[in-house]
Amino acid sequence: MNRNEFLKILKERGLVFYKNGSRHDIYIHIASGKKIAIPRHREMKNKFLKLILKEIPNQN
Repeated sequence: MNRNEFLKILKERGLVFYKNGSRHDIYIHIASGKKIAIPRHREMKNKFLKLILKEIPNQN
């Protein structure tokens, strides 16, 4: 999956951009306040993406 597709999923889950790190971008979940570091790779492995999505509370 490419990075832009993944960022769309993050927005759907309620995350917004917080700040730039040195090698990652930091996103914050508004409802819970949880911060998630997202690497800046163009392509990401699906296994890695599933690990990140487990950390994010689902808004459904």
